[in-house]
Order: sequence, then structure tokens, then C-alpha cells
Amino acid sequence: VLGARPDDPSKGYLGVTPEEQPNVPFEVTFNLADVGGPSAGLMFSLAVVDKLSPGELSNGEFVAGTGTIDADGTVGPIGGIPYKLIAAREAGATTFLVPDANCGEAQQNVPDGLRLVRVESLDSAVDSLQTIRSGGDVPSCS
Repeated sequence: VLGARPDDPSKGYLGVTPEEQPNVPFEVTFNLADVGGPSAGLMFSLAVVDKLSPGELSNGEFVAGTGTIDADGTVGPIGGIPYKLIAAREAGATTFLVPDANCGEAQQNVPDGLRLVRVESLDSAVDSLQTIRSGGDVPSCS
């Protein structure tokens, strides 16, 4: 008996479907009320990096951000960036990590006092936070 195709259940399927699963000796759980969805992917990923690395990734600065994240660490665009920028600034954020694809819209709607940092991947976000910590220049949405 054929199985159902993962991408089209109306068609038969015979074969093997690989699945990506992390092979780590620990479990990660999040306990954040009213936070979630794909646009929180970047910030959840950064929280894991922060917990697994020495020191504080943000160096005590209030950093906010948004973006989907793929298995390879690519940061993707989200909707509603103007509202997220306003909410972050009102909460006290001084730096906001912006998916590259959202930079144009973010630049047009940035509140005073909020620095926009352009990110394309989890690695670029970590690199930018480390550069901020050392006082260097980071990619912006300009």
C-alpha cells in the first residue's frame, strides 16, 4: 500500500522522506506567554545562542527584533514591521534586528531613538550583536 505524498495527499508515495532533527543532548523549551509564531523565530534562536554561549549576547542593551528563521539559519521577512518597531521602542528597545527584506519598510517607519540593524541570517545577527558589544559598526537599513 502506498503512503500519501507529504506535499499532495491525493497522490501515492513510495520512498523515504528525510527529516531534519537536531542531534543534541538537551531539550530546549520556551516559557513566554503571548509570544510566538514564525516572526519570533530569530529572537527565539538568539535566546538559545545566548544561553549556550558565555556572557550576555546583548551586553545588557535592550535589543528587539523579528524575522522567520529556516533550518539553515536564513532570516526571512515578516508582516507588520511598523507596529513591531513602535512596540519595541515603547518597551524601551534601542536596537532592532530587521530582516533584510523588511529594511525598506522599516527605514520609512523607524521611531526616534531606535537603531535598525539589518540581518540576513542567524550568524549575521550574532555577529552584529558581538560587533555592537565591542563598539563597532554594523549593517543598517540605510
